[in-house]
Amino acid sequence: MEIQGKTAVVTGGASGIGRGIAHALAEKKAAVIVADLDEKRAVVVAGELEATGVRALGVACDVADEAQVEALADRAWREFGRVDLLFNNAGAAGGAALLDSRAEDLAWLFSVNVFGLWYGCKAFGRRFRDQDTPAWIVNTGSEHSFGVAHLFAGFYTASKHAVLGLSDVLRRELPDHVGVSVLCPGLVDTEFWKAAERRPGQYGGPSDPQAITRAIMARGTNPLDVGRRAVAGVEREDFYIVTHAHARTFAEERYREIMAAFESQAPAQPGDERYDVGTIIRDLLSKNTGV
Repeated sequence: MEIQGKTAVVTGGASGIGRGIAHALAEKKAAVIVADLDEKRAVVVAGELEATGVRALGVACDVADEAQVEALADRAWREFGRVDLLFNNAGAAGGAALLDSRAEDLAWLFSVNVFGLWYGCKAFGRRFRDQDTPAWIVNTGSEHSFGVAHLFAGFYTASKHAVLGLSDVLRRELPDHVGVSVLCPGLVDTEFWKAAERRPGQYGGPSDPQAITRAIMARGTNPLDVGRRAVAGVEREDFYIVTHAHARTFAEERYREIMAAFESQAPAQPGDERYDVGTIIRDLLSKNTGV
């Protein structure tokens, strides 16, 4: 995937990983629309990009509001003529022991991390499909997408598992000219720890971030490095874009446990494919059963 000369939209682009992605795109001479809840900061970041010689625009967008995401897509095509890349990066974070959490906590994280991401996939993916030119969608997951990175983040982990699952299906449903990646970073030095300060009233309202969370994230890697890795992953047309080597242990642990379960409980036997839904569908279609 060629980046130079393309137009990209980055949600959550006013800070953290989103800002890093925006700058990495500018380094590759792409035009960038920076979308964020914080319009003022989005405009500032767009100004930073324009200072490097690329076209940029900062706009307000709450990804949890489908109408705003559709409006973002409409404006991007109207002002830039075309869009080639979407970085679905906006996200929310929060954590507590699962048995002490509230339904509002789950609803808030999913409204941003899953529904917001899905709105972006729909609004831009449909246009990419109809535009019929090479395009790419990058959905920001997490090391939590691979396994349990740490305790007391059950809802966040669930949302990032959903991002991986959604992205995996999406890449198989889209036409060949539209690619999909899932960015799965580990610890990054961002202000993500402040996300709860902007939680809407219907989800319990703002809450003060914990000092320990801020201290932990301060030890993370540079967001620009993650942004460059994300852009490089698109250039290589990778599905998984990973950034922290230690996170492979989460994937390996899960894989070993799953494989051990199959070996002990459901070892492979001749004829197993008769229960595979994909095989069944192909068989029914080949026989013109009218199903």
